[in-house]
Amino acid sequence: MLSGTAQLDHRRRAAHVTVADLYERAYQQYASRVAVRADEYELTYAQLGERVHRIIGALRNLGMRPGDRGVLLLDNCPEFFEFEQALFVGGFVRTALSVRLHLKEVVHILNDCTASVVFASPAWAERLTSVRDQLPALRHVISDMEVLRAAEPAPRGTPTAADPAAILYTSGTTGLPKGATLSHANWAAMIRGELLELPPVTDRDLVLHVAPLSHLSGYIAPSYFVRGATHRMLSKFDSDETLALIERHRVTILPMAPTMLNLLVLAAEQRQGDYSSLHTIVYAGSPIAPDRLARAREVFGDVFVQFYGLSEVPIPIACLSAKDHSGAIPARLASAGRVSPFVEVKLVDETGTEVPRGEVGEIVVRGEQTMMGYWGRPDATTEMIDADGWVATGDVGRLDDDGFLYIVDRKKDMVVTGGFNVYPTEIEQVVSRLPAVAEVAVIGVPDETWGESLKAVVVIRDGHGLTADEVVAVCTENLAGYKKPRSVEFVAELPKTGSGKIMRRALRDKYWAGAERRVGG
Repeated sequence: MLSGTAQLDHRRRAAHVTVADLYERAYQQYASRVAVRADEYELTYAQLGERVHRIIGALRNLGMRPGDRGVLLLDNCPEFFEFEQALFVGGFVRTALSVRLHLKEVVHILNDCTASVVFASPAWAERLTSVRDQLPALRHVISDMEVLRAAEPAPRGTPTAADPAAILYTSGTTGLPKGATLSHANWAAMIRGELLELPPVTDRDLVLHVAPLSHLSGYIAPSYFVRGATHRMLSKFDSDETLALIERHRVTILPMAPTMLNLLVLAAEQRQGDYSSLHTIVYAGSPIAPDRLARAREVFGDVFVQFYGLSEVPIPIACLSAKDHSGAIPARLASAGRVSPFVEVKLVDETGTEVPRGEVGEIVVRGEQTMMGYWGRPDATTEMIDADGWVATGDVGRLDDDGFLYIVDRKKDMVVTGGFNVYPTEIEQVVSRLPAVAEVAVIGVPDETWGESLKAVVVIRDGHGLTADEVVAVCTENLAGYKKPRSVEFVAELPKTGSGKIMRRALRDKYWAGAERRVGG
């Protein structure tokens, strides 16, 4: 038991921990354990640490200085971890981008953060070469690992906890991406919060990364590295291959986007498999419809953990634990879980006044992982973070009497139809109950009578049939009349961000072109 003075000293030391400290400790503490494994690739923690220090030396030889930005533009691959950790440990600033971005979006982001170096796949290196005249700050595009590995190892950097560690670019669902800048203290707080909420992690665990390392898996992986777990990955998500790898390698931990989990469950229901090695499936980005989650639990068991977070305030703002998933209160499966002990949450109305418990309001957040601000955008930072440090999430939600947070919808996705406020997520959860529905998005489209009317855009599950009447019927049976879609469209796929979130704005654009939008977003 620590004395009061010892506890205070411990907290002070923890407040000064950097991401570099955490990785350096892991290289030593788990030196002989396998850190990363692929088909023809295997590195122990000690070997990973040596490579990281060689890359740091190479980057310094290329002229990178402390605080310079390095960008990862790679599919999931073992080298991702080498590059990323070199940026953290070397005292540089890490940014990771989805390979699914358009070239124009990548150019915007590289110029926004004035990136010095990009670690890119050969395909992306070629694309960037074609637009180098548009990237005045960019010094090097690197796709050859061997050049970096040949450098002499260099000492770690000396960042402080208050220095920038990473820039997370917003998904761009409402406009051009902005760079949420996180300090080493912010990133370390994210790791601490995750480890508190996750089932116990040991150096015997095997993590399979099928979600992009540029997004969800990249925010989960550090927590498992600091506990000595082994990491495998798929370059791109494939349901059947994921299931095969779980069985073949006895995977214990699987981070996933909700859209991926839905597809994985559909695939698992079509085959016999042994997935008993899994003890944790982490998902984030959005809740999963309770009916879909019930099906997932039937296939994989009570292994689910849900995190809620933002680029501006990374996971976990809230966590629905494995115990909460398996509890006796089904309604809680629609929640984002309980608020993290390291985060404050309140719900406010349009005037900023806190609403009573149980009522709907905008979720505002304050905590140790709250971003420093948007890179190079002080005005946008002031709009997002008030003088007391509260971040406006743009999400609408409510808190129940037991402290469970329910995300009702994105504030800007709200549809106003006939004077009624309607949140698309509620309708999407009802439509998702239909066995033939693989995915659905509900949007508001122009309507001369109602201002906006609801349209359901549906992806039909392979081998199934579905009519618009059936979609409307399930809504009629479960929702108020004004919440029924007035039109239904069937599509082959829904547009998504690099993190797997459905882009409702992209669906809306073709209907609102030339029309005056009555609700923001």
